[in-house]
Amino acid sequence: MKKILIITHQLSRTGAPIVLLDMIRVLWRQGYQLEVISMLDGELRQELEEMNILLRVQEHFMDQSEAFWQYVENFNIVIANTLVTFEAVHLLKYTNIPVIWWLHEGRQYFEYFKTVLPDFRNLPAHIHVFSVGHYVQQVIKELYGVRTEILHFGIEDHPAAAKRTSAEKVRFLTAGTYSKVKAQDVLAEAIRSLPEEYLQRAEFFFCGSEQMFDEEVFHAVLALSQDYQNVTMLHQLSRAETLQWMETCDCLIVPSRIDPIPTVAVEMMMKGNLCLCTEVCGVAHYIEDGVNGLTVPAENPQALRDKIMCVIDHNQSLNPIRARGRAIYELHFAKSVFEPKVAQIVEQYGI
Repeated sequence: MKKILIITHQLSRTGAPIVLLDMIRVLWRQGYQLEVISMLDGELRQELEEMNILLRVQEHFMDQSEAFWQYVENFNIVIANTLVTFEAVHLLKYTNIPVIWWLHEGRQYFEYFKTVLPDFRNLPAHIHVFSVGHYVQQVIKELYGVRTEILHFGIEDHPAAAKRTSAEKVRFLTAGTYSKVKAQDVLAEAIRSLPEEYLQRAEFFFCGSEQMFDEEVFHAVLALSQDYQNVTMLHQLSRAETLQWMETCDCLIVPSRIDPIPTVAVEMMMKGNLCLCTEVCGVAHYIEDGVNGLTVPAENPQALRDKIMCVIDHNQSLNPIRARGRAIYELHFAKSVFEPKVAQIVEQYGI
């Protein structure tokens, strides 16, 4: 049985570590021997411990190169998650061990790490780069002229017990780290510009970590919640709690300035519920506005306000859009699609 080493930048309850955990569960169920190195510890440690997967926390690699090379010799394949693991990938260039480098980041991260990233055009043949979606694939092609294969993440199906489309107030949910990238400040501006009659017919819920945040964005939402009785900050929610909130709300808003593939958007569609996201979100590649979801231009609070008003006016007639959004999940992000793809990659590239 193949031994697989998985390297990740952190174990927080955020997008890339969460979908990596889903991959780990797939490999664990398939009987592979797994070990994990994380550059930063976090809440997901508990899930690894429940599977009896050995975890090492190691922030840097270059200053421990000899020990790292000796350690990785015991594995048939390495899976590196996110651009932040570039140090490990640099060292793995000098081995013969196959590497799957799974990338989730937006263009700004490629530009930020530009001086330390390996040249994707000159990676050795045993390092295989996979993009989480079309957005990342396009960024790498534009910056390096290299076409990468796409490996979407897979989400276990948790269908909703019932869709909530009542005559009561229309409930909107936004979930994610408070940051310029996630752009909750744009949504706050859009909400403030809503006419009073629409404000009275809607409720807005925000969830996200209050330990790690962009101060300007966080305080824009905090001030909004203090000024408006129908705006609530739910604090940090577990994944299970977020999924439950998706069932009690009518529409998920993803106002991101950049977002390669927002996990919460796929989860909302998995719930058979309505997703409103900006056109720069990777999932928007599959959304036709008004057909299987809703899209608006990024950084445009007026367009976002208008679309929110449209949802409020027509909420009870949007179920056909919700159903077609569910089809996006089933076709591209379901576990039944993801599991055989992961198994095929490991068997194809592992030694």
